[in-house]
Amino acid sequence: MGHKIALPDTYFSDTTLPVLRDDPLLSSGSLVLIDLGHSKGRLASVPTSGSLVSNIAASIATGLVGSASVSPDIMTAYTIGHMAPELSSKGGLHVIKSKVNDLNNTRFTMRVPAAIKAYLLANPAHSYYFSVWQQITRKFDVGVPVMGLAGNAFTNDFWLNLDSTGLPAGIGTKSIGKATNLNPTLATGTAKHQHAVSGATGAIVSMPYTDLFIFGGCPSAGVMNSAVNKGGSQIMYRVYLEDLTVSERTYDQVKALDDELYAAAFAPGGKFYGDTHSDPVTTLA
Repeated sequence: MGHKIALPDTYFSDTTLPVLRDDPLLSSGSLVLIDLGHSKGRLASVPTSGSLVSNIAASIATGLVGSASVSPDIMTAYTIGHMAPELSSKGGLHVIKSKVNDLNNTRFTMRVPAAIKAYLLANPAHSYYFSVWQQITRKFDVGVPVMGLAGNAFTNDFWLNLDSTGLPAGIGTKSIGKATNLNPTLATGTAKHQHAVSGATGAIVSMPYTDLFIFGGCPSAGVMNSAVNKGGSQIMYRVYLEDLTVSERTYDQVKALDDELYAAAFAPGGKFYGDTHSDPVTTLA
C-alpha cells in the first residue's frame, strides 16, 4: 500500500504537476465518492436511519459547494421481515428485500446531501457523470428506479436516474454516455452501471428525488404499487458523482478509469474479490 506524506507550508507554482488524491478517479469536479472498501470509507456497522456515510471526495466537494456538510445520509423505513441489512465479508452494504412481505414505501436509501443538492439546482446546465458498483444477490422482477436525482418526475425533470435494468430511465436528448455490464432483472452477480448527461432534462425548479442509491428499488417518494414484492437484493460497494464541466473531463475518459478500477477491485487479490454474504432466499422469503 502506498503512503502520502504532507509537507506543511509547501506550495508548488507549476499547475501542470499531477495532484495526489485519495482515489485515482477523483478530480477537481468530484462531488461524491462512496467506497466501502476504501480506508476512509469503510462502515463499522450497518448504518441506521439518519446516519452519514463518509464522502471520500469531501475536500473537493466542499470547495465546490461552499459547505463542509457533503456526506450523504441513510434514510430507512422498514420493519423486520420486510428488509434485512448486513455488511458483507468485504465491507459492502447488503440489503435483502422480501419478495413476499414487502409493503408500499418500504425503503433503505442513500441520499445526496443538501449542499450538493443546492449545487445541482444552481448548475443545471453542467454535465455530470455517475457510476455505481454493486452486486445483485437476488434479481429484480421489474424495472424500477434504483437511483434518481430528479425534479417532479423520474421521466420528465431530472439530472440522472437509473432503473433496475442497469440503464437510465427517461434518457431524453441529454445523455452523453451510458453503459452496464449486467441487467439485474435477468441475472445476479457483480454489476457496474455508468451514465453521464449534458445538463438537466426538463424544468428543474426543485429536487424531491435525492437518491444516490435505492436498495430494492424503492424511490424516496414511495414505491409504485406495481413493484411491491418485485424488488431485488443488492450489495452496494461504490458510488461516484462528478461535475464534468468543472473537471473538464469527458464521459469516455472517466469511464475508462472507472472500468480499470472496477476490474482491479473484483479481480483475484482485489478489495472486493471473493465477497460473501447471507443468502437472500433463506434469509427473507
